Amino acid sequence: MKQNKKHRKKIVPTEFIGKTYLDPKYDPAFKAFFDSEDTLRNFLNAILQLKGKNRIRNISYRTEHEVVFRTPHKKTLKFDIYAATASHRFFDIEMQLADDTFFVDRTILNKAFLIIKAKTLMDKSKKIKALSKTEQRKRRYELPETISIWLCDFDLPRNNGDFLDEWAIYSKNDVKAGAAIPLSIKNRYIMVSLPHFNKIKSELKNDLDKWLYLLNNAGQCNQLPEFGKIYSEALERIKVDNADSELLKAQEKNMSCTKETFEIIMAGKIVDAMEKDRLKIAHRLFDMGKLSNDEISEVSGVAASKIRRWKRKV
Repeated sequence: MKQNKKHRKKIVPTEFIGKTYLDPKYDPAFKAFFDSEDTLRNFLNAILQLKGKNRIRNISYRTEHEVVFRTPHKKTLKFDIYAATASHRFFDIEMQLADDTFFVDRTILNKAFLIIKAKTLMDKSKKIKALSKTEQRKRRYELPETISIWLCDFDLPRNNGDFLDEWAIYSKNDVKAGAAIPLSIKNRYIMVSLPHFNKIKSELKNDLDKWLYLLNNAGQCNQLPEFGKIYSEALERIKVDNADSELLKAQEKNMSCTKETFEIIMAGKIVDAMEKDRLKIAHRLFDMGKLSNDEISEVSGVAASKIRRWKRKV
């Protein structure tokens, strides 16, 4: 007689035996860890440093949210966690384990999808629909606030040893003048480098410190500090003993080097190698002194502007 499905023994993969928690740096556990409106709201208020009446009070969200656009061909992208507030503030929260050549490109592409989705939803909202046609036309280019949050398990460019950074669009002239202010406060990238967050328990000062501490340590520690109910509930969702077979299998699969990750890494290595070869060729032609900058650029594929900079240094 077959055993009832509900009473079948859960098979725990070998790598999780002896572990208390699944590592929330991997996608399946990361999404389970934040799979609660209370958890997500607390985390966002912490990382945005929102206090008092400015705190987020209500939020809707989806994990592994797929967005599809046709431009003109079908283009699909998945947000690890997509969230939105009633006040038209939209979030993409990503956990990124490995760096690659196209990481910055990816952050920009994700933001482009988030902006288009957010703009579409805002234009369909009751608030906008209630406006007159004339007012709607006046506001046709208005954008809602979009915030991309990247939690990265590697060094980020220009972090200079800090664990927290923010990217935005600036005027080059403002930067030169030493008074750079973002051109739009609606377009934000909040970047976290987890390896640079090395605070111990006694150094944790706020909610953000506690969330980052748990993200960094849950996969390696069987005992973690008690920070309060909301943190305990998040940890309960990634306890090995609590995880169902589906989550365990997904986590096991994600922890192996997937084909997609391998392809991204290899593509980056190929691009890096090609760029180095092009630079070598361009330098040799430049040193020979027989070709113009434009001719060297055409032969090597290196931008003429870069070659002109070499000339100024000679």
